[in-house]
Amino acid sequence: MNTDDRGANNREFLKHVLERLQQHGFASLIFGGWAEELFQLAPPHPHRDVDLLLPAESFVAFDRFLASPESYDWHEIVAKRFAHKRAFLAQGVMVEVTLVGSGLITNFWGDVAFQWLDPLADRRPIEIDGFTAPLVSAANLLRYRQLHRTTEPWRWREQPTASAESAP
Repeated sequence: MNTDDRGANNREFLKHVLERLQQHGFASLIFGGWAEELFQLAPPHPHRDVDLLLPAESFVAFDRFLASPESYDWHEIVAKRFAHKRAFLAQGVMVEVTLVGSGLITNFWGDVAFQWLDPLADRRPIEIDGFTAPLVSAANLLRYRQLHRTTEPWRWREQPTASAESAP
């Protein structure tokens, strides 16, 4: 794939976001579609967003950063503010940050615990144009793919069929 076809969400953009977060003390890990591509589990393709994991006890410092002038004019997407996630727009691209707390647990929606494997990060960070970027381990990426539906159980319940609804 020609890297020019990616639009704003390209490797340079990913590097930019990670560098800025690291400069402010946030050791984010590449996750989601970008991690799949970097592990070659998926072919290079345009990405709608950037998914990151943030090992931290809470979002307090991150929220302070996003609200500050130091946030590079990144704007929080308030509709995506949950106990386990924050999201913001950077250069028109959505960046989603999922919290991984102590014990390597993400509490999706505040009450659905997801246990990550140890180690959370891959042993080999990748290099993007001279910047060393940590990414989630392949084992964690695959585990999350396999168990994703358990993080939102109400969305995946089987809906009753018309014949089941009309049964006496």
